[in-house]
Amino acid sequence: MKVHVKHTLKTDVAAALKLCTELKHQETVYDQLGGSDVNIKREGRSPNVRLRISRKEAANPPAAIRKLVPATTEVSHTEDWSADGDGYSADIAIDIKGVPVKIVGTKALLPEKGGCSVEWKFDVTSGIPLLGGIIASFAGSEIERKLESEFKILKSLA
Repeated sequence: MKVHVKHTLKTDVAAALKLCTELKHQETVYDQLGGSDVNIKREGRSPNVRLRISRKEAANPPAAIRKLVPATTEVSHTEDWSADGDGYSADIAIDIKGVPVKIVGTKALLPEKGGCSVEWKFDVTSGIPLLGGIIASFAGSEIERKLESEFKILKSLA
């Protein structure tokens, strides 16, 4: 499943990068996103920053995949940020412990008239026969929901 979410922030790219990479802003974002046992580690200097974020999240999978997707999941991901032309981008890899799904993607911050765009693109796949499509679809829709929530939080902080 492909996930593509794009929004515009009314702030410049440099300020958006701070929102997306500085520890205090990420702590605010993840406090508001929900979940528990959130752990955020930041390495490097802007714009070359690596974030490692782990947390526990509630999941409500459809009945067909409940045996493969637990009610509470341990989610961890890395974001490797760097300068990219006039903006910034991050390669993102998400791991959901015990769930047979692969999630990789990017997050880009690009200048636009009146601010900048925030664009996420993910590929969500599962190699499980028969149920893989349902698992990938469920994970993809959860990601879309989280990205919409994350954007609303970023917008409120910008």
